[in-house]
Amino acid sequence: MVITGSVIMVMPGSDVVVEEKLRSFPQVTCHAKSNSGMDMIVNVEADNHHELESLCQKIKDDIPEIIDIGHVYINFEEEIQKIESGTWQNYYNLND
Repeated sequence: MVITGSVIMVMPGSDVVVEEKLRSFPQVTCHAKSNSGMDMIVNVEADNHHELESLCQKIKDDIPEIIDIGHVYINFEEEIQKIESGTWQNYYNLND
């Protein structure tokens, strides 16, 4: 499991629309937004790093009012435990 603390940057005046659309993504929990409404603080949960990337891309594709998603904090604790125990599947091709 990968859990992030992220900032979703949205177009001016679109915060209410974005909040409504984000409800269709159960992996995203909204916590706060700036006074201007242009920055939203959220948590995003995914099974692994690849799923996190795919999910964030889908969110940006489905909600055009989103300018970008920036991860401020990423908890990879379970992924590290899998690596240490030898049960983690290496999804990365280090030769790329």
